[in-house]
Amino acid sequence: MADWLTHSLVGWMTGKTSKQDIALLVVGSLIPDLVKINLAFTWLGINDHQFFDLLHTPVGAVLVAGIIALFFPDIKKALIPLGIGVSAHLILDFFLVHTHGGMKLLFPFSWDGWQIYVYRSDDYLITVIAVLAAMLVYTASWYYEKRKNSHHPLKK
Repeated sequence: MADWLTHSLVGWMTGKTSKQDIALLVVGSLIPDLVKINLAFTWLGINDHQFFDLLHTPVGAVLVAGIIALFFPDIKKALIPLGIGVSAHLILDFFLVHTHGGMKLLFPFSWDGWQIYVYRSDDYLITVIAVLAAMLVYTASWYYEKRKNSHHPLKK
């Protein structure tokens, strides 16, 4: 299941391996799931699916990332990791079997849903794989840093 933990771990791993700002990448990887705000409105009896569903499209998620980037002194330095995080999220969700027809990748030109049927939303195997992969990335980066610092002549 591509839940918030999985998306956060994928964002963290992407940031760690790409040397981008990890915090912004993790935030970016969670932006498309702002659509979950809709649950509170549904609970209150307000039908707002058409509005919040736009957040889980590439256009809507990048727009939110752009708005968040405006709060940083260097907009470009903030927008790049946010955009990479959004992309990582949407790529991961593209492989999900969606009950509502898939990702609306071509919005605003089309409301058609696109998806590759690899795993279902109730399958926690993807989360287990993400946790194991994050442990591997953490161990590899720790080992790399330890090795790099032990061979540095000024660090001794």
